[in-house]
Amino acid sequence: MQTILAMNMIALIIMLSIFIQTLGNDLAPAPSQTLPCLDDVKTIPNCVKAVFHFKFKEVTETCCTILLTLPDDCFGFLFPIPRVYHFLLKSAC
Repeated sequence: MQTILAMNMIALIIMLSIFIQTLGNDLAPAPSQTLPCLDDVKTIPNCVKAVFHFKFKEVTETCCTILLTLPDDCFGFLFPIPRVYHFLLKSAC
């Protein structure tokens, strides 16, 4: 029973994160400011996009290692609900 409830909660969190619409992100750095920890992620095409859209079959091993070694502030900058994405990425890799 607990596993069914836990799976339902994870599914609801995923659905909520997909349907979240924001009008602006006040916490994002200004365009002139870039986070140096994101430079490695930018070198792999479609890495963040695949994880963001839950397409874990498209995520490569290099993408996994780079995303899982990112500091929390950089990971939180990339994904709206960092703990859920980190858990799912860790499970998929």
